[in-house]
Amino acid sequence: MKRRKFLKLAAVGTASAVVGQLPGCGVKSIEGGAEGARTGDGKKPNVIFLMSDQQRWDCIGKINPMVKTPGLDKIADNGILFDQAVCQSPMCVPSRYSMMLGSYPGQVGVLRNSMSLTDAQLPGKTLPEILRKAGYQTAGFGKAHWSSRGCSTRGFETRFVGQPRNSSLYEEGAVMMDDVNPEGLDRYAQEVRSYGAGEEDIAGYLGCTSKVPEKDHRDGWVFNECLDFIENGVDKKRPLFLYLSFLKPHAGYNIPPGYEELYEIDKIPVGEQPPMDKVEPCHATGVNREKMYREFWSKASKKQWQQMILRYRANCSWIDSMFVRVMKKLEGKGILDNCLIVYVSDHGEMLGERFYRFNKYCLFESSVRVPMIIGGSAVPRSSRGTVDHRPAELVDVLPTILKVVGIENDDSKPGRDLLGPVVKSATFSEFHNQPKFVAYMWRKRDYKLILCMNKASVKDGFAHAEIVAGELYDLNKDPREWNNVFDDEKYTAVRQKMSGELISHLKMYANLP
Repeated sequence: MKRRKFLKLAAVGTASAVVGQLPGCGVKSIEGGAEGARTGDGKKPNVIFLMSDQQRWDCIGKINPMVKTPGLDKIADNGILFDQAVCQSPMCVPSRYSMMLGSYPGQVGVLRNSMSLTDAQLPGKTLPEILRKAGYQTAGFGKAHWSSRGCSTRGFETRFVGQPRNSSLYEEGAVMMDDVNPEGLDRYAQEVRSYGAGEEDIAGYLGCTSKVPEKDHRDGWVFNECLDFIENGVDKKRPLFLYLSFLKPHAGYNIPPGYEELYEIDKIPVGEQPPMDKVEPCHATGVNREKMYREFWSKASKKQWQQMILRYRANCSWIDSMFVRVMKKLEGKGILDNCLIVYVSDHGEMLGERFYRFNKYCLFESSVRVPMIIGGSAVPRSSRGTVDHRPAELVDVLPTILKVVGIENDDSKPGRDLLGPVVKSATFSEFHNQPKFVAYMWRKRDYKLILCMNKASVKDGFAHAEIVAGELYDLNKDPREWNNVFDDEKYTAVRQKMSGELISHLKMYANLP
């Protein structure tokens, strides 16, 4: 037997053994609906979960026709686009933990990218583990970002991760990229060696046309393993939960050939910058290489800006092309005949907006808002092709999936079924990257409130938390969030009402940090 085939078979067996040991962690059982929702033919729907990393809410073609994403556009044309969706923390690790557990970061206990939980520390069952116990075949390809070296696959029976085995992202029972394609992973690493931490230094944002074949990119390898699984690994006797999560369009911008050509560089707009004293200080002042970005991009040429934005969009198009090819394979196998399709990103990307701010790590629109689409045959016909303007959050994904497949949700959690009638009053996000305060966001379609609370003062609860700073933005008049009207008397009623709502929400849901 070839080494590659042996590793795949071994991973399936090992992952199945490990996921069976995940703790219940003392939470209310949510397996009561394990018989599942029934369609006309009595079968549970397959669940196809597609995810990208650091993709802006406005970087899909249905929102911005200048961005070429025909695959996601097609899912939206046959589903629901939620155009007011936000993440619960604007950074990878806490956002993904929150989504997979259906709880806010403060409830989970993972507040920053530097934090993680062991299997024993998890406060509940993950989405793939819930579905596995309900009889689903669970297969996960790509980024989960548990950052807990040696953790289990946390519910995935089949697991492929586009990272080296010696990284903090190693999952026991998973096939890691260097198990199968070490030469390809090394070729990729050599190309991005100057890109810095997280590939987010200046060189990572400038990027290049990649000379590494698609199959040797981490996302390309994961994509091909997913195609192989769809062709050879699907258990036709069980419903399928397929999770495909790419690392891009997160920097760096080294895109395989053919995608930059979809865009004309001279037509790429470069946004205006505000005066620094108009937008600073704010809740995110001083975080994440701020000085480095400002020093370079304040002097960069228009062509450098256009090239950077073009390559970000080209990255979105490349990722979309892999979604297209996966969906075509699934369709050919009949897996989409009875299915729910979910697409989200974990957070957005500032791309130099608001005085040269890059990546995420803030509660501004381009960072905290996310693209979100619910599609597939499980969506009522009357709702297909619509745009839903209700407040939506990543914590809503878990209860939505559970409702569709017929599993009881834990209603004490903050998420709600996106296909149901409930309308949230606002969306919530939290930001813990400052040393002395925590920033909490309460967002409506028209206004956004950010309250910065003294960390020491919230240890005894939120009733008497000390508010050290505040931001309020009129999103209709000021969509770029340049004008903080928190202290403007004309907005006193809005500020007081939203502040009261946010503090009540914190008392109800958010555990102490």
